[in-house]
Amino acid sequence: MDDTRPIKSRLIHALIVSVLALAVGAAAISQQSLWMDEGSTAFKALMPTFKDWLAITYHFGGSDVQMPFYMVSVWAWVKSGFLGEFAMRCINLPFLLLMVLSLRHVRFWPLVCLISPFVLYYVGELRPYTMQMAGGAVMAAGLGAIIAARAEAGYRGLHVLAAGAMILTLGSLTSAVWAAGGGLALLILRPEWLRQKGFWLRILPWSLAALIVLGYYVHTLQQGYRATASGGGGLLSIGFGFYEIGGLLGIGPSRNELRSSPLSLVGHAAWLVPASLCIAGAWIMGVREWISRTDRRAITAVAVATLLPLGSLALVGFLEDFRVLGRHLSPAIPAVLLPLALCWQVGIRKNVPALLFAGSSSLVLLISSVSLRFQEKHARDDYRTATTLAIDSLKANKRVLWQADMNSPRYYAYKIGGMAYVNAIQQLESDPPGLLFADIVVVNRPDIRFKGIDYLETLRKNHFKLQSEFTGFQVWTPAEP
Repeated sequence: MDDTRPIKSRLIHALIVSVLALAVGAAAISQQSLWMDEGSTAFKALMPTFKDWLAITYHFGGSDVQMPFYMVSVWAWVKSGFLGEFAMRCINLPFLLLMVLSLRHVRFWPLVCLISPFVLYYVGELRPYTMQMAGGAVMAAGLGAIIAARAEAGYRGLHVLAAGAMILTLGSLTSAVWAAGGGLALLILRPEWLRQKGFWLRILPWSLAALIVLGYYVHTLQQGYRATASGGGGLLSIGFGFYEIGGLLGIGPSRNELRSSPLSLVGHAAWLVPASLCIAGAWIMGVREWISRTDRRAITAVAVATLLPLGSLALVGFLEDFRVLGRHLSPAIPAVLLPLALCWQVGIRKNVPALLFAGSSSLVLLISSVSLRFQEKHARDDYRTATTLAIDSLKANKRVLWQADMNSPRYYAYKIGGMAYVNAIQQLESDPPGLLFADIVVVNRPDIRFKGIDYLETLRKNHFKLQSEFTGFQVWTPAEP
C-alpha cells in the first residue's frame, strides 16, 4: 500500500522503527561460542591482509567460497576493530535494519519481524542468512510496488526488485536461486516491459553485475568448491526447514535432540500442536486476505517467486544428498511473516477470529524467541570450551581423538597463540588413528562423525567412560581398569 502520511511523520516512524530494530537485534546477539560454520567465517576474517584472506578461503574451500560479499564484509568488519563473538555478530544489524525498513509500510511487519525466532536467531549468527532475509524483503517490496503500479506507466519497483535480487545473488549460490524466482515473477507481472527500450536501459547494469557474480559461481563449481554433503537430504530435512522458519524451534526440542532422534518432537507435542495451529491459522487467514485483494496474475507471480526456488532446492537436496534446512529458506521469510502481519490487519477491523489467531501466534513466536535466546539447550555448540580443553590436553602430551569440526578450533587457537597454535592443533584431524591409542575423546555431532553407528556402545566397548558434558559436546576418557 502507498504511504500517504506527511514526510516528517514518515521519517519519525522510520527512526522509531530503526531504533527498535537495532535494540531488539542487539539483544538477540550473544557472547556464546562460535559454532562450526561461524568459526570458519571468523578464522578467515582474522587474516591480516586481503591477500591472506583470499588464500586461506580458497585453501579451505567449501561453501564459504560461494558467499563472496558477506565473507569479504566480515573480514573488513574485523579489520575495523569488531573482534570477539558479540562484536563480529553485530555485522548483521545493518541487514536486520534493511529487512525491517524495506517493508515498514506494511502495518505490523516490524512487529512480526522483530518477534520471529527465525529472524532473531540468525541475526545472532555469523553467517549470511540475515543478509539473505534482507534481500528477500527488498525483493518483496519491489514486487509489491510493481503489483501496485501495474496500471501506471513507468518502471516503479523495478530498481527495488533488482536491488533485492542483487543482494541475494551476492549472498550465496543458494540464495541466487531465489533471485531467479524474483526475475521470473517480474516477467509474469510485466511482460510488456521486454518490448520497451527504457526497461532494458534500466535493467542492463543490474544484469551485467549479476552475470559477473554468476560467472564467478560457475568458476567455483568447476573448481570443485561446494557445500559439504552431510547426508540426510530429503523430505525430513525440508520438513525441519519449515519447522524452523515457522518459528517453532524455541518451544520444541533442541537442534541436537532433533539430530539424534526426530521422534523427540513427540515429547513436546502438548506444546507444539497448539502452537502450530495458532501460527498456521494466522498464516492462512493472512493469505486469504491477500488473495481476496490480489488479481490472479499477481498471485501466480508471487507463487512462482516462492515455490520455484523451493522446488529447485528440494530437487538438489534429493539428487546431491544435501540437507535443505531452514537457513537455506531465509530469502522466503517475507512469505512466512507477511501473512501474519495481514492477519493482524484483519483482526484490528474487529474480526475476532483473526484477532485471536494474530495475538496467539505472536505470543507463540515471542515465547519461542525468548526460549531460543536464553535456554541453555538451544545454545550454540561450545567450541570455545572444547578447543581450550584440547589445547590443554595436547600440552599435557595426551593424545586427543577429536570427533568434531576444525573450523572453530582454528579460530580459537589463532586467538590464543596465532598461526603457530593453528598449526599445532592440526594433529587433531589425524592423531591418534583410533580409540586404542587415545587418552581422551571429544565428541560433537555424532550423527555426522559416526554416521549411524552406536557411538555410545562403541566407546563403552573400548573401555571409555563419560567424563564431562557441555553444550553440544561429550568428553570421554579411559575407564579405570
